[in-house]
Amino acid sequence: MSSIFSHQLMTRIWTVITVAICCVRVPLLGLYNLPRAFRRHPKWTYRQAMGVELLRIWFAYASSVKFRFPTSLESGKERERFVVIQPSTRDIYRALPNVPKSTVKPQPMGGTWYPRLYNPSEDATQQVILHFHGGGYVLSSPRDSECRPAGLALCKSMDALSFFPQYRLATTPDGRFPAAFQDALTAYAYLIDLGVRSSDIVLSGDSAGGHLVVALLRYLSDNHGLLGDPRAALLWSPWLNLAADPADIDRSRNQTTDFLLGSFVKWAVEAFVPPDMDLKHPYIAPAYHPFSTQIPIWVQVGCLEVLHDETVLFADRMLKIRNNVVEVLEVPYAPHDIFLAASIAGFEGEVADAMKVAAKFLAAKHR
Repeated sequence: MSSIFSHQLMTRIWTVITVAICCVRVPLLGLYNLPRAFRRHPKWTYRQAMGVELLRIWFAYASSVKFRFPTSLESGKERERFVVIQPSTRDIYRALPNVPKSTVKPQPMGGTWYPRLYNPSEDATQQVILHFHGGGYVLSSPRDSECRPAGLALCKSMDALSFFPQYRLATTPDGRFPAAFQDALTAYAYLIDLGVRSSDIVLSGDSAGGHLVVALLRYLSDNHGLLGDPRAALLWSPWLNLAADPADIDRSRNQTTDFLLGSFVKWAVEAFVPPDMDLKHPYIAPAYHPFSTQIPIWVQVGCLEVLHDETVLFADRMLKIRNNVVEVLEVPYAPHDIFLAASIAGFEGEVADAMKVAAKFLAAKHR
């Protein structure tokens, strides 16, 4: 109890300090970024430049106080679009190879439908996108406050319904790996049990959500026939190497044009990965472990993000495996995870164009 109180007190103190600093810093940044030549990248609009500055401040603050993102299984303003799912009764939660025994067990979880709730009688042939949000496994949620713009844009561009699971964050009790992975299995089985054909399901994930999608792809490939293969997988700025030195993030050639910071990555990895787990395990650092899969993979990565090189390297390694289908879209002048940050950082146009390319990729894959 005392440790919780101490954390809350320090968080409040640091919040007051951060707000005070921002009252001075943000207006100065606003003035500094008026000339295009002074922006972190001269191709950025004023809104994009300021959006990235604000995101850098947010990520620095969140990692400094180890921000505990609020989650709930109450419906909230999403009302009937938010559903609570029970763990599957199927034999799908199988032991992962070379993973230390864990006390983490499947639990009830929530999720948000966009733009409306799935209706089994009317939507039997409807494509459904199962999207896992980003946030380093420590931040964000599938709620309207976080994901509504991305969720609606995804549905419109893909002519689909989408379901965004509220997987357990690593900052919650029993939230370390494999909690989020168990929740991903629960969400996939939930769609199957609703009557959605696996061939009508498209897996999708941004940043840490992309990492979760790759883990699910590996599991489905290793346990072929367990739940049926999805139609395809879409990875938006996936975070694929949790074993990387966080200091490398701050030494990256793209560090100045991104909002992802080494301090945030360090906190996220320490919160998510159990202390007795190998950081280079295939389910933790898939960048080191390409695998064979029948599921087509589409990858979007920003040319100005710190994860650019490892993302392209992962795609190249996957392509070298016979029969794997992998396509990569590199978005010029884009920082990390424009999928989720588009409405904040002003990259809606770039995301809309990327979604059109992803839609063409899906259209080329027979259903």
